[in-house]
Amino acid sequence: MKSHSLSLPLAAIALLFSSTVGAATATSTAPKLMIDLSKFKLTLPVNSSGGTTGKSVEIKPNVLTGNPGYSSKYFYTDTTGAVVFYAPSNGATTSPGSGGDHTRSELRELYTGAGSTEWTNAVGGTMTATARVDQFPRDKGRVIIGQIHGLDSMMILVYYDGFKKNVEVKYYTAPSNTSYKTVVAASNVNLGAKISYRIQWIGSSASVTVNGKTFNVTTGSAWNKVPVYFKAGAYSSSPNVGNAADDATQVAFYNLSIQH
Repeated sequence: MKSHSLSLPLAAIALLFSSTVGAATATSTAPKLMIDLSKFKLTLPVNSSGGTTGKSVEIKPNVLTGNPGYSSKYFYTDTTGAVVFYAPSNGATTSPGSGGDHTRSELRELYTGAGSTEWTNAVGGTMTATARVDQFPRDKGRVIIGQIHGLDSMMILVYYDGFKKNVEVKYYTAPSNTSYKTVVAASNVNLGAKISYRIQWIGSSASVTVNGKTFNVTTGSAWNKVPVYFKAGAYSSSPNVGNAADDATQVAFYNLSIQH
């Protein structure tokens, strides 16, 4: 399998213990053929040299969608036709030494309207996806698979709790990140089972639908005109150091789309 921007090994990923399921193997099909990557950049759990310390590297849209298209150990298409996001628990992070000390293999939306890479509730947006969680970190057990995020704060998180076998939704009531509501959107979800979700925010109405069940909220005025963007992939809940060498987060997406 070919890769760009980083010389990353394509070794097989060991999936062990109860926090993992057997995953399909990698193929030579570029992820760009499965997901429209022109709207995203990709954050990896390694630095610009392929190492596991310091600041994580980003793969830009022109590399993701170029010829033949980006793929690596951390981002590839498997034999089920899903795009796999893999993030070892020990690795590089977006903000070393601060609140971003969690590894991820994750797409970050780059909005192209109004001369900005973010959008607001006046524009509105919807992200739809079907995914499965193959592995979760043993320390915390949670994997964030989709979110709306602001420049300085989280807004809506969709995550899988491997210990509880739940898919949960967390909604922050204001950009301060201090007050939030949590709801169990789906229960008895086994590792490796398909999870379909939709995250939508338009005006003062936000909703998350998981496996056919919808959770609606009315957003407060503090969120009005706050720049946000969608994210999707495998975001670990564990700190990025001190984990077992084989500990990791892995999520595979069968489809992913954004509308504004």
